[in-house]
This record gives sequence, structure tokens and C-alpha cells, in this order.
Amino acid sequence: MRKNLICFTLVLCAGLPAGGAVVAAAEVEEELVVVARTGSRIKQQGDLSSPFVSYGIEALQDGAMKDFRDLVETLPINAGAENNSDNLTQNFGAGTANFNLRGLGVASTLVLLNGRRQVLSSVTTDDGASFVDIAALAPALAIERVEILKDGASAIYGSDAVAGVVNFITRRRYEGAQFQVEYRPRTNNGNQEDVNVDGVFGTRLGDNGALLLAASYLNRSMLSLNEVDWRRPSTSGFGNPGSFNVPSLGRVVADPGCAANGGLFQQLANDNALCRFDFGPQITAVPDEDRWQTYGRLDWELGDNALLWAEFGYAVNDIERVTSPSFPVLNTPLVPANNPGNIFGEEVYFQGRPYGVGQPPEDNFYKHETLRFAIGAEGDFSNNLSWDFSYARGVNNSDTHVRDVVADNFQLALRGFGGDGCDPATTAAGQGDCLFFNPFSSVFSARPGDPTYNDPSLRAFIIGDYLGDARSELHVFEANLTGQLFQLPGGPMGFAIGAQYRDESVRHHYNDITRRDGFAFLFGNANFSGDSDSYGIYGEALLPLTEWLELTGALRYEDYGAGTGDTLDPKIAVLLRLSDRVSLRGSYSTSFRAPSAFQTQGAQTNFVNIRDFDGSATFAALRTVGNPALKPETSRAFNAGAAWQPQDNIELSVDYWNYSFEDVLRKENGQAIVSADPFDPRVRRTAAGTVSLVNVAFINADAIDTSGVDFAARAAFDTGIGVLSPFFEATWLLTYDVVNAGVKVDGLGRLNRTNVGAPTQKFKGSLGLNWARNRTSLNLLLRQVGSYEDDLGGDIDAFTTVDAHLRFSLGGKLGGFLPGAGEAALRVGAVNLLDEDPPAVNIAGSYDPRSADPRGRRFFIKLETEF
Repeated sequence: MRKNLICFTLVLCAGLPAGGAVVAAAEVEEELVVVARTGSRIKQQGDLSSPFVSYGIEALQDGAMKDFRDLVETLPINAGAENNSDNLTQNFGAGTANFNLRGLGVASTLVLLNGRRQVLSSVTTDDGASFVDIAALAPALAIERVEILKDGASAIYGSDAVAGVVNFITRRRYEGAQFQVEYRPRTNNGNQEDVNVDGVFGTRLGDNGALLLAASYLNRSMLSLNEVDWRRPSTSGFGNPGSFNVPSLGRVVADPGCAANGGLFQQLANDNALCRFDFGPQITAVPDEDRWQTYGRLDWELGDNALLWAEFGYAVNDIERVTSPSFPVLNTPLVPANNPGNIFGEEVYFQGRPYGVGQPPEDNFYKHETLRFAIGAEGDFSNNLSWDFSYARGVNNSDTHVRDVVADNFQLALRGFGGDGCDPATTAAGQGDCLFFNPFSSVFSARPGDPTYNDPSLRAFIIGDYLGDARSELHVFEANLTGQLFQLPGGPMGFAIGAQYRDESVRHHYNDITRRDGFAFLFGNANFSGDSDSYGIYGEALLPLTEWLELTGALRYEDYGAGTGDTLDPKIAVLLRLSDRVSLRGSYSTSFRAPSAFQTQGAQTNFVNIRDFDGSATFAALRTVGNPALKPETSRAFNAGAAWQPQDNIELSVDYWNYSFEDVLRKENGQAIVSADPFDPRVRRTAAGTVSLVNVAFINADAIDTSGVDFAARAAFDTGIGVLSPFFEATWLLTYDVVNAGVKVDGLGRLNRTNVGAPTQKFKGSLGLNWARNRTSLNLLLRQVGSYEDDLGGDIDAFTTVDAHLRFSLGGKLGGFLPGAGEAALRVGAVNLLDEDPPAVNIAGSYDPRSADPRGRRFFIKLETEF
């Protein structure tokens, strides 16, 4: 089994390493002599001059992680990844996962598979950011290690490598088969559970070939917030029972039957009153998922100096989650005086939703499908010169099927013309097949035959299907040349040069009613398509000036054509070896992220709270359109670090880092537009005068300046009772300044939900211990996410969890049950052993989905076997 000394940070942050990792140091160093690690194209031995960590598959499993989302959750260097699929902060991206290194945005971390770019998800985050869905890359057993460069790297890789690079590297030339099955249930309120099956098979094909095949299946059941005991009410001013704007009174009146029928009465200023609705129980914290992943790789040696390879991947994830019985009707429709339920005797405007208290939730469905193919060749011209070229293609398709109120149909039903069989031209209101919909609380006691009764068939007439089909596509051609030129006092001068062409496209298609903005809450979206291409060339040089001083430099030019333009980005790094046990490193670089085709040519509708000129607050649609004139985001990154190995079995490291991130791509602020001019032409209002939609655009406007210190320490002690391996990793954030809409905000230690920043706890860390003896190991891990502040006031507590699990080797004892089974092991344990609740936050859902996990304590049992 490969021992990952160079991966010790995984051990620290996630992992619970196999015993003897320190003893195997020499073995790993030999393997790394000919390996080009993430962050450099040059093959080199020893330490990198940029902060780098590697996460082996064994350490992932020893860290009780089931998938890569769990890995992201453990990283102190991650801040604000959107991996908890609640239906308030991760809408159309349900079931996806991403990285957010340093809190610079999910689009600012470059994600690679075997060093090659991957297709972006065809759906974006709510703020319009595109990302690679790491839940669709490859089955976990196909991955040998995950390498992370914690430094800017656009000089090597181009766009998106602003905060760093995450490179998933698959197994090569594996022979044998492995099979794993795991059951992981939530132990307290509710019945959320995961069932996971993984398998991998590798074989030699004659003398020249090698084949790897892997597959995985995850069945994850739903967790709604009505199943947890820490949820606080999450209320909307649009309920049923609802509220009514009464023209003759000049104010908003709550339905008189509000409290008696399950609503929450709220008295406002100026004699206004609302009947609020608690939609919290219908918030889905964990959606139902059925996820399949497959991966295959073929390697074929062409003589002694060349290799031809091809790889294929396919992933599909079907997602279901529930939402409120119906969404709010934001256009405040008119209720005529002749509506049988109307208690005011005049036309009034309805502020609510057609179905609320006591009604069943709606089911919404999403599907993400990713197809990847790559082919290439690599080889040596000589001992000092290597080459490689490749072509990769990726396609991501996303289907959205959600349910919302059809605005026109709901208005017809309020007027007495509801029902599929109604013809308003020939039939009077409320007669024959034409039905009234009663939005008043009298409906709660009405029975069939009563004039105030709502016929069940009206639901199918009022609630319609929002259907979307999105597609993202990527083509990449790349060629690299790397080798050595001449001898310097410290060793050979290394170099790499290369070129890349990328073509990316995105398109969204919607059904007719969605294209016509026909919905009362989701509004709608227009069809669109967009594409972009770029050319890039780079050069890199490694200069070992002496045995103790090493310089690395890189420069990349990338051209996006008219509109976005071009960019030139350098990087310089230095490595100083003070002794065999002490080294210093430092680097400076500029990086960039070009605007995506979605941001330059797309369109997105989502929702925000808007406070109007009269002090009232309401949900409103935010319609964002692409801006072809966007320029790239830019970043300057500086890192200075040290590594010290006081003894063979102890390693310590520290890094100071500083990022300056400018021209951040974001949406215009809808609230700022309304505040500056409530009747700006970009503001659309309902007949009742409330804001229904604000038109905005993507712009370059904001900035983030952040700095901090990373700490890491690990050791291994071979004692009489086994090998003890303690470990520690932490990130201490020193600054996080955000320029938001022209205003500088100190975002350090804050939730940052009102600006472009991420949640920024000052401290994140992991402390653990691994004990291994013979064929048994025990793993303990304590993780802490520090306390922070809500933007709107109040403290958010620290979140501390303890994980524990035990691994028993069963040897070959399964051979009698599974013919051919060899080495087998059983793992049992618990994640969040003490059942720590996520800290309370005063937002809908009651917790911060970008920082805490809502799943509570989860036990697991896992069977592993090899064939």
C-alpha cells in the first residue's frame, strides 16, 4: 500500500493515516523523483517553493470521509463552499459540490482531473458564479490522491487559478479489484441515511497495456428541517392565511382568521398588519439523491519512450427535494368584490400564497449529467526532454423541474374563471366549469358545496411546471514540452513550455410559460446561449542556483479576443534550504479569472429581500443579464513559509499568505438601485405598487483583501502498544476586507451574507490522533470552526465536532462467502459523535449552510474487500 508522506496535510486536516507513514518516508521520496506535482510542469525532486499538500485515498478513508464534499468540509483553507443543498441558498445547483479556497469565491479555485480542465456545471450559484461540480468527477476508488496548491497559479494554468488549484489524480496501472459498501444513517430526529457502493478493477493488457474501471452508487435520503430539533421559525409575509391591501383603508390588513388557522400575526407600523407563514419545516437541508459515477482509463505503451492514453467518465445525479406547499405570489393579484370569500366588500390586493398552512409540500426535481472524454500521448525525446499533448471534451446537462404559481391562472381563479374547462368568453364567473378560488381563511372551514370551498382540481390549474434544460460544453487542446537545459551549481536547470486552446459554451432552454415570465414567484427566464474561446502560451523555469537556493519563474499570456481582451501573468518563487531539516519558501504571483460565457451572455432570475421607500419589505425577483464588456478579475498573491523537521518522526510547517483580489465579478445591487431611485426604469412594480422585479447586470466592482497563517504539525511514535500519530492543522485568518458597492467593509470574523465575501471565521482547525497496531487502527479527530458575527448583529457560536472510527482487518475471512475475496476490513464509527447542532443563525433555515453541517450525528459501518 502506498504510504503518503508528502500527503501529511491530509492526515492533519482530514485524516487518520495508516500506521507507519513516517517510516515509509524514503519510499515516497523515491516515487516523487520523476513526478511533476500540481503547481509546476517541471519534474523535480524535494520540496516545492509554493505551499502544496496532497491527500491520499487511504487517508480519505481513514478520515471517515464518504465523498469529496466531506473533504471540502474539513479543510481549514476552505471558506464558503456551497455544498449543502438547501433550497434557499443553493437553488438550481442542488446536488452539486465545489471548493472555495481562501473564501475568494467558488469560481476562483481551478479544479483539474489528471492535470486537465473539466467542464463547468451548466447551472451557477445564486450569485451567478460558474464552478466545476466535484460530485461528478470520478468515483472515489478511482482516485489515488488529491493535490492542492494553496497559491495563485494562473502563470501555469491560466484562468480561474486565483485562490489555488485542486487536482484529482486517478490510479495508474492498478492490478486487482476492490469493493466497498457502506451504510451511514443519521441517528437522531428523522431518518436521513446514505447507502454507498464502490468498486474498482484494474488489469494489465498484455505487456503494453493497462486498464482501470471504477464505478460508484450513492443513495441518499432526504432531510427536511421539520425533522431537526434546532430549527427556529422561518417566516414569510406571504402566507395562507394571507394579508390584503385594502384601498379604502389605505393599509395592509391581516386575514381576521390568521392566528386561528395557523398563521402568525404581525403588527407593523402605520396600522399595517401581516399574517406570516412559517415555511421552515419544508426547507430541505439534504435532498434525496441517486448518484451514479463511472470512470475508465486505458494506457498503452508505444515502445520504451511513449505512452498513449484515453479516459472516459460519466456521472448522473437525480435529485428530489420539497418546498413550501406553494411559493409566494409576488405580483399581489386583485381579488374582486364578487369573490365569495371576500369579506371587505371591495376589490383588494392579495399578499400571500394560494396554499400554505396544513397543505402538503411540493416536490421539485433536478438532474445533473456529466460526460467526459480525453485522449492524449506523452513520451520522452531523450533523458532530458519530455513531451505530452491531449484533447479533452466535457459536457454537463442539467434539467430543472420545479413547481410554481402560474400568475395569469391564479388571477383568473380569483375572478371566478379557474379550471381547465372554463371558457371566460362563454361562461359567467363561478358558473359551470368556471370556479372561484377563495384566498381567505374561510376556506379552512368550508366543505364541498359551500361557495367558499376551493375545488381540489384548482391546484392543477394554478400550479404549473417551471422546466429548464441547461447545457455546458468544453473543448481543450493542450501541448507541453518539459526537460533540462544545462547544469547549475545546485543541479540541472529545468524548463517547461506549452500552449492551450479552450472553447467553452453554455445554453439554457426553458418551456413556453417560463420564457414568458409567467410565474408568480420564480418569474421565469429567457432562452440564451453563449460561448467563449481563448488561446494561451506559457513558460516556466527552475533554477537551482546552489544546493541551498532554488528559484522558479513562470509567465503566461492568454488572449480572449474582443471584449475580454488579453492578460499576462507572472509568478516567481524561491526555496531556501537552510539545512537538511529546515527550509524557507516564498512566492509572488498575479492571477486572473476571465468572465464566464454565462456572465457575458447569459441571464438569471433569482430572489432578494427589497426594502422599499415606505419602509415595507418584500421578496422581489432579481433579473440579471450578461455583460459582454466585462473584464477579468485579477489577483495578487504572496506567500512566505517555513518547514522544520526537528526529528525524523516530527514535521512542522507554517505559511503566511496574502491575497489582493480586484475587479470581482458580481451582480449589481438591487437594493441599492431601489434606494437610490424607487421608480428607476429598472424597477418593475405590481398594480398594488410593490416591487416585483429589479433588472440588474453583471459588473466588475468589488475587491477582497485577505491574509492569514496556516499551521501544520504531525508526528509518529512507535511505542510498545502500537504506532501513535498525533496531528494538527489550522488556519488563522488575519484580515478579510471587502469593497462592496464602493464601500469598504471589514469582513473578518463575519457571516458576510450582505456582500460578495464568504463566511470568515478567524480560526479553523483540526486536531487528531491515530493509533495503529497490527491489523487494527483507531482514529479520533476533533474539528473546530470558530465563532463569528452575523452582519445584522448577534454572535454565531463555534462549531466543534468529534469523529471516531475503528478499523478491523478481517484478513481473508470473507473468502467463504465471496469466492475470490482476499484482504478484507470492517470499519465502524461515528461522524459528529457528540451530536453537535449547527450554530444558530438568524436567517431562514436557522444555520449557515456554507460553514456548518445540518446532518448531526451519523454512525457508519463499512465493509471493504480486495479480490
